Amino acid sequence: MKYHLIGDQGVSMRGVKKYLEYQGNIVTGSDLKTGGHRADNVASDVDIVVRTSAVSPGSPGWVEVVSAQKQGTKILKRSELIGQLTKEKKLIAISGMHGKTTVTSMVGLVLEAAKLDPTVLVGDEVVDFNNDVIRIGKSNWFVLEACEYDRSFLDFNPDILILTNIEEEHLDTYPGGLAEIKEAFAQYLRRVSPDGLIIACADDQNVKDVIKQSDLKAKVVWYGNHTKYEKIDFQLLIPGEHNILNALAVMALADHLQIDRKIVKATLTKFKGAHRRFELKGQYNGADLIDDYGHHPTEIKATIKALKERYPDKKRVVVFWPHQYKRILPLIDDFATSFIDADIVIIKPIFFVPGRDEELPISSHDLVEKIRKFQNNVEYLETDEEIVEYLKKDLSKDSVLLTIGIPPVYKISDKLLGEKND
Repeated sequence: MKYHLIGDQGVSMRGVKKYLEYQGNIVTGSDLKTGGHRADNVASDVDIVVRTSAVSPGSPGWVEVVSAQKQGTKILKRSELIGQLTKEKKLIAISGMHGKTTVTSMVGLVLEAAKLDPTVLVGDEVVDFNNDVIRIGKSNWFVLEACEYDRSFLDFNPDILILTNIEEEHLDTYPGGLAEIKEAFAQYLRRVSPDGLIIACADDQNVKDVIKQSDLKAKVVWYGNHTKYEKIDFQLLIPGEHNILNALAVMALADHLQIDRKIVKATLTKFKGAHRRFELKGQYNGADLIDDYGHHPTEIKATIKALKERYPDKKRVVVFWPHQYKRILPLIDDFATSFIDADIVIIKPIFFVPGRDEELPISSHDLVEKIRKFQNNVEYLETDEEIVEYLKKDLSKDSVLLTIGIPPVYKISDKLLGEKND
């Protein structure tokens, strides 16, 4: 088969491309990072065109979708293709608004250590997978990070599902808010094999509500407070209570698969985390530079809390790049309380997401004013250059820096490290 991937430099698409090539397929691709999108990128001999959810009418890649339509070429969303690729596999899917990448990585590594030789497709680069987004195994086990965005997870039929949490997120595709999100998750849970397993977080009320309302045939195992899986007896390298919860989910899965607890402990105590999940970038003027992908209030709050846990006696400096007007406006009050454990907060302008966003009556100045009700030391700085100059004067051995957000906010640390190395 010959495939053409629109947006082939995207994180997950890179993994899909490697897997298709591993199967012996011919794969072409296009991306804004590598020459852009043109109608003639879709050759006449392509059997299937695959697009990401980000490729939609009005986006640059749509010209290739139109080209494929004119040629009568089959078009699939990325999730639809993955659903087909995993149809005959023993699929372990990890879902929820937060923690997916970490739990997927942990599960993959534990199965690998247990000699189950899984294929693992993750939503970001993993240090323990040689900084790749996929580990290709020869067994029938397939571990997948299954995202709720654009209802992509409804294309999967898991044998085992780990559900970490449910809350308001991706409101561009769930305009009905939490009620609509919970209904989508209920549909997804019903796709789990009737003789399969759902491993769910008992600490999350929305998860409990959805499971209670879904009339499930699959068995449910709970983890978290007041369950069999409520504490670990070992130390993780990655900090935070949320990561202890992530480890508990993996322990529940390991017991189900009859994987020796010693293997779980040995694996998770060495786990270094995924790319941009509390990642240590280096040091500047004695201050550790930490970078994290968190972009939702819950993620930000948990990450700064973990920062306080790891650096209790240091001044915690946080730089946040807000992402997407459709996220910031409805959740602005939640964002306002997310920085309580920080000592200094710097906010960049809201990042506009072409094709998925619209400019709404909200700005980073509004966010700064909201945060100021809970945290006095907060300010708006527009450019990376301004922020770097500020940090050069402020960072010392008595402080720690956290850059957090989806866009390349990590480049602030890169610039500090580059200046240090000049």
